[in-house]
Amino acid sequence: MVVVAAIAAVAVGIWLWRRGREPPAGVPTCEAGPTVPGIDVSYYQEDITWKRVRKAGLRYAFIRATDGTTITDVRFSRNWVGAKRAGLLRGAYQYFRPDQNALAQADLLINMIARDPGELPPVIDVETDGGKSPAELEASLRVWVDRVRERLGVEPIVYTGPEFWASKLRGADLTSQPLWLAHYTRNCPTVPSPWRRWTFWQHTDNGRVPGIEGPVDLDVFAGTFAELQELGRRRVVKPTPSR
Repeated sequence: MVVVAAIAAVAVGIWLWRRGREPPAGVPTCEAGPTVPGIDVSYYQEDITWKRVRKAGLRYAFIRATDGTTITDVRFSRNWVGAKRAGLLRGAYQYFRPDQNALAQADLLINMIARDPGELPPVIDVETDGGKSPAELEASLRVWVDRVRERLGVEPIVYTGPEFWASKLRGADLTSQPLWLAHYTRNCPTVPSPWRRWTFWQHTDNGRVPGIEGPVDLDVFAGTFAELQELGRRRVVKPTPSR
C-alpha cells in the first residue's frame, strides 16, 4: 500500500508539473498545421498574474488600449509591461468607433505605443457600424489602416466576426490585412469573404487561464511560434519613388 501511494503521489506531481507548462485544454484543431495559443485582455480581467499566464503555456496577448478616442483602458499600461516582463509577445488593439474620427483614433493608438510598439502588429477591432453604410464604414477602416501602416510600418490586423463582416461590410476587401476571426463554434470557423483563411482565431470568450480570475478570451495563431515572431517583425516595403 505504501508503494502504491508513493507511485500515485509521483503521478499526481508529474500531472501538476505538466499542467503548468502545457497549453490550456480545449485548443481547437481546425488548422491543418501547428497553432500557437494566446489570449486577449482588457480591464475586465482586472489584476493579471502574467508569470502564471506564461507558465500555463500562453505565448502572446492582445491587450486593449482604447475604446475609440474617449476611453483609455485603465489597465493597459500595467498589462503591457506585465506581459512583456513575463515573456509573452504583445499586440495592442483598439475598439473602433465608426462614428468617431478614424485618423484621431489611429493617432491615439500610435502615440500610446510609440516608445514600445510591442512584438505583434496593432489591431483594429471592428464590431459596430456606428450607423454607417457599408461604403462609409469601409472608407473609415481604410483611413485607420493606412494611417497605422504609414506611421508604424506594419500591416495592422483586422479583428471581426463573419456575420458582421458579411452584413455590415458586404464583403469589403481588406485581405492585405491579417484576419483575427471571432467565431465561437464547436465546428471550424466561418471565414468571411474575400479572406480565404484566418491568421488568428478567437474561439471562446469563456476560457480559464491560471493567473486570471474569471473568464478570458482564448485565441490561436495559425502557424508555428517562429512564424508568429516573423509576423511581428514583418515590415511594409514602401515603393521606391520614380525618377
